[in-house]
Amino acid sequence: MRAKFWLERIGLALSFMGLGLVFQPLSSDLLYYGFILIGVGGFIYVYSTYLPNKPGGNIAFKTLVRWFVTLVGVVVFFVLLSIYLVPFLVV
Repeated sequence: MRAKFWLERIGLALSFMGLGLVFQPLSSDLLYYGFILIGVGGFIYVYSTYLPNKPGGNIAFKTLVRWFVTLVGVVVFFVLLSIYLVPFLVV
């Protein structure tokens, strides 16, 4: 089956599991893990929508890895940039 299809489904499933953990009334520890699952699932879902669509539906593994490295690299770049700029902007 298509890699993009499965990545979107995994992202949605993790997000819904996280929502279930956030809205449960039993434990505050599960609330913490629910927020983590929502973040990871949302990240996977949003970034899987940026994968290119191919008419046959199959995406080469090399293309999948290239898109993953590029998108994670952009996120890491902005996190590092914000860590560097915070001392200058707060003072």
